[in-house]
Amino acid sequence: MYSIENDFLTCDISPDGAEIRSLKSKQTGKESIWQVDPTVWRSSSPILFPAIGTIKGDKILYKGVSYDMPKHGIVRDNKNLTFHKKTGESCSFMLSNSQRTLKQYPFAFFFKVTYTLEKHCLQMTYEIHNLDSVDLYFTCGGHTAYACPITSTKKLSDYVIEIPTKKPLKSHMLDPSGLLTSKFRDIEYKNGFLSLSATLFNEDALIFSDIDYNWVRLREKSRKKGIVVHFEGYPNLALWSKPKADYICIEPWLGLPDHINESLDITQKESYKALAPNESYKITIETKIE
Repeated sequence: MYSIENDFLTCDISPDGAEIRSLKSKQTGKESIWQVDPTVWRSSSPILFPAIGTIKGDKILYKGVSYDMPKHGIVRDNKNLTFHKKTGESCSFMLSNSQRTLKQYPFAFFFKVTYTLEKHCLQMTYEIHNLDSVDLYFTCGGHTAYACPITSTKKLSDYVIEIPTKKPLKSHMLDPSGLLTSKFRDIEYKNGFLSLSATLFNEDALIFSDIDYNWVRLREKSRKKGIVVHFEGYPNLALWSKPKADYICIEPWLGLPDHINESLDITQKESYKALAPNESYKITIETKIE
């Protein structure tokens, strides 16, 4: 486990997949990250790259060749990330193409995630570099599980997610395998707040695309402050939890899971980015503990 800290926060990151395992306030001692229980869910903050969610047929095609691509991509659970650099308030992990990755993702690349504490905030920055001579196709996103409820005296229905939009909330519907369908469902949303409940995720994740906001706040109904997640540049947001679990995942996504009619060809996937040779891409998710 790698640890960073500043005057306000401490943060622990696992070398396996570079997942956040802990984010605590020094002032209150409160833990903001769900503490992993493998009987419920094996992760706490998986990194999604170069795919998000379910991949149609668990495969991608590139130039007519088929490659096995697991759900959420090749960084999650990966024990081959290299610890790159650490200061008191920051640390980085990286993954480069290898014989192993080329069997799943046929591109030369360099991926780096950097965690930085800045006052009451944790910044998680992804950097993707195309080291290949052809365009590199990818998407990426976060999947952090925030403890909810935070204390044993509260229940899930005591919490809301504040979403700064005036548009109706319409969530993509998924088929039983987790692929996007062309159907949407209306999500009840009043006065800027999404009320949490034990049944909210009975039909899997809530997935909002083409969003017009760049932050949400998880908080108790009785409080104005909580956990604010900022995600400038991300066009999609997912919210998810397993039934009866004591966490809520707030997931800014650059792309989307595959659609039921999606092409297997990675160059044809609508929500993927094409990164030119020698080009790089950087994007950040910031968690603020209020």
